Amino acid sequence: MITDFPSHFFYTTEASRFLIRPVHPSDKDLLQKGFAELSERSKYLRLFEINNRLSDVQLNYFTEVDGIQHVAWGILDASGSVSIPVAIGRFVKFKEEQDMAEVAITVIDSHQGKGLGRLLFATLNLVAGKMDLKKLRHYVLSENRFALNALKKFNIISQKNEGTLTTIDIKVIPNHMAIPADPKTQTFISVMKTIEKEFGISINRIQKG
Repeated sequence: MITDFPSHFFYTTEASRFLIRPVHPSDKDLLQKGFAELSERSKYLRLFEINNRLSDVQLNYFTEVDGIQHVAWGILDASGSVSIPVAIGRFVKFKEEQDMAEVAITVIDSHQGKGLGRLLFATLNLVAGKMDLKKLRHYVLSENRFALNALKKFNIISQKNEGTLTTIDIKVIPNHMAIPADPKTQTFISVMKTIEKEFGISINRIQKG
């Protein structure tokens, strides 16, 4: 894991407290528990297929990341006495284009609509920006209108529809000042500001290059 990034940080709302941290190889059981909480539709929208359990190969791939070519962060609901895995996000650099990566985010059904996808998206963008990535590619099923509409708020570089799959490339958002001021993006800007403080990102330093 790149040492510039925090080992973890907390995000607190009026009702909940969430722990956000990089994924570790020891998180296989947590990932399997989180996967079990996904509905069949959510599994399909995320993996493009329906499985009851993640295979050992998938668990290894999703948790044994190097933090450079393959970056993954997860969210635990730490509101109660036992932390519950509720979301995971990752990006994987393309070998042929090291300034671009494929990104994916998953939130369990019971915690959807709480802004956790937005929180992970902001985190991954800030990590990507500090690693000098320029573009994040999203592969989204064309029927997933919620995800497609969410991505339309940002700077889409290209969008291609191929049957049931839509490929969207979005410019990496290095800081909140790179987001157009718009009522639809105000919440995301607020989240970006919060995480920038956790990451110790200086906007003036970024602007000066």
